[in-house]
Amino acid sequence: MREEQNRTIHCSFDVTPDEADIIKQKMAAAGLKNKSAFFRAMVLNGYLLRLDLPELRKLVRLISRLSNNVNQIALRMNEKGNIYETELDEIIRNEQEISEMLWQMIERLYRISEIP
Repeated sequence: MREEQNRTIHCSFDVTPDEADIIKQKMAAAGLKNKSAFFRAMVLNGYLLRLDLPELRKLVRLISRLSNNVNQIALRMNEKGNIYETELDEIIRNEQEISEMLWQMIERLYRISEIP
């Protein structure tokens, strides 16, 4: 019995013209001309990766705060010629926290990307 004869359940869905173009591009990149074969391969062998990284939002806030502090220090240096040691300490703490978070995210992304 041919493989096509075993496939008795029909699946279908609608797409926008833009989505259809993307599907065609991905099929061409995969070297497939048969939509059914492409969809089966994607659904059965592909995977969807959705990353929820609240650490990334925190990291963006920290970087923003750090750059704001550096800008304030640069302005003060230009205006008065001095800065407060506590400001430098805060920048060093922020930089260390950012560096640590980046390494944690890299490790987490690496674990996510590992093939089981």
